[in-house]
Amino acid sequence: MSLQEFIKTNHDRLVSMTREKVAKRGRDPRPNERETHGVPIFLDQMCEALVAEAKRDQAHLAEPDPPTNPNVADTATLYGHDLRRLGLSVDELVHEYGDVCQAVTELAVELDAPISVSDFHTLNRCLDNATAAAVTAWTGDRETDASATEGTRASNDERLKRLVRSSITVFELLRSATVVAGGATGRVLGQNLEKMRVMLEASVS
Repeated sequence: MSLQEFIKTNHDRLVSMTREKVAKRGRDPRPNERETHGVPIFLDQMCEALVAEAKRDQAHLAEPDPPTNPNVADTATLYGHDLRRLGLSVDELVHEYGDVCQAVTELAVELDAPISVSDFHTLNRCLDNATAAAVTAWTGDRETDASATEGTRASNDERLKRLVRSSITVFELLRSATVVAGGATGRVLGQNLEKMRVMLEASVS
C-alpha cells in the first residue's frame, strides 16, 4: 500500500489521532474554525502531492527538493492566520503539524504499513512547506496584518514580539533537527532576522 492509499484509507483515524495529541496539550480538540484550513485538508493535499510525485520519473523521486502541491503552502498560510486569531501561539501551531507527522508514522507502525523513502521524503517536504507558510502568516506583516494600525509604535512592538517568538520556535526546530536549515522552515529564520534588522534600523534612524 502506498502512503497516498494509506492516508485515504485511514483519513478519519489520522484526524482523530491528531486531535487526541492536541487535547493532551490542553487544547480543545473538537472540530471548529480550525478545521477549515487544518489537518483534514492538509491530509487531502498530501495525497494530491503524492499522486503527482508518483507520476514523475522514478530516477528523480528522491531529489533533495522535489515539487509538492502548491496548495499546501496556500492553505497553511490561511491556517496560520486562523490560529493566531483564535489565540494560539506559534509553538502550538508548529506542534500541530508535528502531530500530523507523528500520527502518520505511529499508525503506519501499528498497522505494519511501511512507508517508502520517496513517500516519506514527500511527507516531510509538505510538512516543511506547510509549517513555513503557517509560521510566516502567524508572524504577520504590517502591510497584510489588518489587526494592526500601520505606523504606530504599538503595532511595531507587537510585530517585533511575534518575529522574535517565531524565530525562537524555528531555531528550536533546527536545533532538534526536526527541520533542515536549507528547507522552507529554516529559511523563515533568515527572513525574520532580516525583517527585525530593517525594523530596528528604522527605529534608530
